[in-house]
Amino acid sequence: MKPSEHRVRVARDDVVDAFGRELQTARSAAGLSQREVAKRLGRSQSAISRLESGLTSPNLRIMARVARAVGHRLSVRLFPADGIRLRDSGQLVLAEEIRAAAHRSWQVRLEVPVAPPPDRRAADMVLTGSDEAVLIEIERAPRDFQAQLRAAQLKRVALAERLGRRVVLVLAVPDTTSGRRAIAPHAAIVRSSFPVSSRAAWASVRSGQPLTGDALLWVRRRTRATSVHAVAASHDAVRQPRARSDARACMKPRQGKGSRAF
Repeated sequence: MKPSEHRVRVARDDVVDAFGRELQTARSAAGLSQREVAKRLGRSQSAISRLESGLTSPNLRIMARVARAVGHRLSVRLFPADGIRLRDSGQLVLAEEIRAAAHRSWQVRLEVPVAPPPDRRAADMVLTGSDEAVLIEIERAPRDFQAQLRAAQLKRVALAERLGRRVVLVLAVPDTTSGRRAIAPHAAIVRSSFPVSSRAAWASVRSGQPLTGDALLWVRRRTRATSVHAVAASHDAVRQPRARSDARACMKPRQGKGSRAF
């Protein structure tokens, strides 16, 4: 097999596995059993089990149908295949704001892998203290808040398993008119998912004291854009190659793992 073909197959398998994890999370959150989802789709329970286990590779049409069956909609996003995942200078500036404010007792790292290979997911930022780790996801443009929140929560679970310790989730959003307007329709979800206020979260970041729960962190941009270079220079996490799309991309059936789920 050519190296390029191997990379495509690995990326495809990663997408299928990630889709299965997201499907299982969405189904559980909706309070549905595999049998109930299968009944909605007119399929067997074993077909849903194979999807969640990554044993079959659905196409885009099937992914969309399954997503609707668990009360979600399918979305496709593309990411760079390698290099720093913080996708633009705006994200880097927000990361620098947090890094500059963090108490010296925190170990601050960017682009931290949340699980061993072949999982290519990485946390935008992790603060590690003596009592807990804080996973910070930076969403400069929160267009699909519920999907972004689910992805962040899955990363938190994976990182907690890898570190073997408690991990607090912080979703960092720019404190701008557009940022607040984007979050406003999700006020109920924010209250239930992020019990710690932004003010209290900032106090913990600055003092080095543990957070008592998850938080949505409003970040004001005070530094100049040139601070981006300082963040890039201090980037000390192990960079992992990224798949070219996330778990909601359309992929062809993989070979040798049973491609006919539907």
